[in-house]
Amino acid sequence: MKQFYDQLKKYEGIKIMTKDVESVKKEKDLFIIKTKKDEFSCKALILATGTERRKLNIPGEQELTGKGVSYCVTCDAFFFKGKTVGVIGGSDCAATSALALTDLAKKVYVIYRGEKLRCEELTTERIEDKKNAEVIYSAIPTKINGKDKVESLEISQKGKKQEIKLDGIFVEVGATPLTNFLKELNVKLDKEGYIIVDEEMSTSVKGIFAAGDITHHKLKQVVVASGQGAIAAKAAYNYLKDLEN
Repeated sequence: MKQFYDQLKKYEGIKIMTKDVESVKKEKDLFIIKTKKDEFSCKALILATGTERRKLNIPGEQELTGKGVSYCVTCDAFFFKGKTVGVIGGSDCAATSALALTDLAKKVYVIYRGEKLRCEELTTERIEDKKNAEVIYSAIPTKINGKDKVESLEISQKGKKQEIKLDGIFVEVGATPLTNFLKELNVKLDKEGYIIVDEEMSTSVKGIFAAGDITHHKLKQVVVASGQGAIAAKAAYNYLKDLEN
């Protein structure tokens, strides 16, 4: 990201500001963007606010984030080579993350509150075939223990308490799209709160485009987000040109 930032600085006229947006409103042909202290206006807007990983909100999670608690298998799996880890969740993402970890970790526990994983049946079968993988169903995480790093996870399984010794915990319980600030614009969202876009990354509101994890597209990868960003930028440019004519 620093390389992206350095490249932007080479171009004249581009201002980079780090501010929290509180609201976006439309007044006539302009979008009014408000932060805590400032107000900006523009004719076209590209939204790329991404998502926020859902948390377990249990004791020890916040304190041990980055010290054994992770929200990204792709980022942190290598640090747990030959160790015992737990994946919390039962979705496709959780299951595929668990499979990836079986190639590195000594033991992988999949901890899920339901009685059946919500992933593809084939993925479930692959997990069950792995000798170093074990699925614990009907399990609700209640506490993460550890001083300087993760040491164990406490769970409640059908009313019975249990403690699992772990070196790392990967939380895979989904993500929340950061779209709350769009309430006044009536941008069309899907049932999960992601922005619906067309092939040009246009939203339901003229002049507003979206790219990346915030969109309704299922594949959440940086290469996808980058491609969508390029499409959105070109579409916004064309939109502004059309306004001039």
